[in-house]
Amino acid sequence: MAAQQVSNLEPERPISMEDARPVPYRAFAGAVDWTFNDRRDGLNDYGPGFSILYGAARGLETGAALRYVTRPGRNAGRGISSGDLFIHALYAIRPESANSPELSVRADVQFPTGLDSKGTDLHLAALATRSFDVFRLHANLRFTHLGATGPTERSERYEGVAGIDFLTSRQRLTDTLLLADVVVRTNPIVGGRAVVTVEAGVRRRLASQTVFFAGAGSDLSGPPDRTRVRVRVGVSQMY
Repeated sequence: MAAQQVSNLEPERPISMEDARPVPYRAFAGAVDWTFNDRRDGLNDYGPGFSILYGAARGLETGAALRYVTRPGRNAGRGISSGDLFIHALYAIRPESANSPELSVRADVQFPTGLDSKGTDLHLAALATRSFDVFRLHANLRFTHLGATGPTERSERYEGVAGIDFLTSRQRLTDTLLLADVVVRTNPIVGGRAVVTVEAGVRRRLASQTVFFAGAGSDLSGPPDRTRVRVRVGVSQMY
């Protein structure tokens, strides 16, 4: 249980990638974080994020999340919500074996409860995780359908994530986990270049059921107002 808690990866806490393993049955976890985005156009934004997870059944995780950011009107045009409620379910299709990765599917419904939000959005993802001794490889594929878009916005968007996490202790202790990934996502504007992001982060155990996390990332390509540096720090607690 102690090893599982540090290893469970939730998207955006601290970086985009997620592992294919749901939280254990009847486990409950909550997280809070703070994000700052340094943008190339100088119109920076920041704000808190919150999430809860629950192991509703064996192999089934449910949860809810929301995030607030400054400049909600401008961020709505970037495809970034401020105050929208996300409800999700993550289901493990197949556990990891000696010859195959763990596979899961995830569905999120995004309700327009936030500022400048319109329409209900649907997010679908396929997740794979493969373990190799002290490190794991992750692949995430996500599809998004937006319920309401402007004339220049894409209503359907795609995202691919390739990442790795590994333990730093030579004694195989699970106190510290390092993470890194590369993300390629559809530009929210029709005809825009794909957004390519690189990220790195760390998860560090503070107590038996408390984890500190921190991450940073940068958009290498995309719109002119893309993120130059994104920093996120937070704490998660499992019960």
